[in-house]
Amino acid sequence: VGKLRMLVAKPGLDGHSNAAEQVAIRARDAGFEVVYQGIRLTPQQIARAAVDEDVHVIGISILSGAHNLLVPDVIDELRREGVDPASVPIVVGGVIPDEDALKLRELGVAQVYTPKDFDLTKMMGEIADLVPGS
Repeated sequence: VGKLRMLVAKPGLDGHSNAAEQVAIRARDAGFEVVYQGIRLTPQQIARAAVDEDVHVIGISILSGAHNLLVPDVIDELRREGVDPASVPIVVGGVIPDEDALKLRELGVAQVYTPKDFDLTKMMGEIADLVPGS
């Protein structure tokens, strides 16, 4: 696979970007090439960036509580763009109840992280392991 490329995305109106930026920096420090296009992206913008940047993994950060609305929309747009969550894993981070995390995994999300998952170095290893052929 070579150097892993990770898209870090902030969909919706959520303006809280600290966690996404910390993940992006830790991913870069761990050897990922990181694509971060800022906050308030539409699902369409996220899917297009994933295709245009030929990423290996997509990280979605949502602290607004809109994960049950926005993540399915992002997944639908990715599929429209020909991106299969089985080959380009999607990870989601935010304040996400366990029952919602289960629903997101059923939709194709590979991993869900919450504030209790504070070891970013461990997280980067887990994310790298999700990428097929890495």
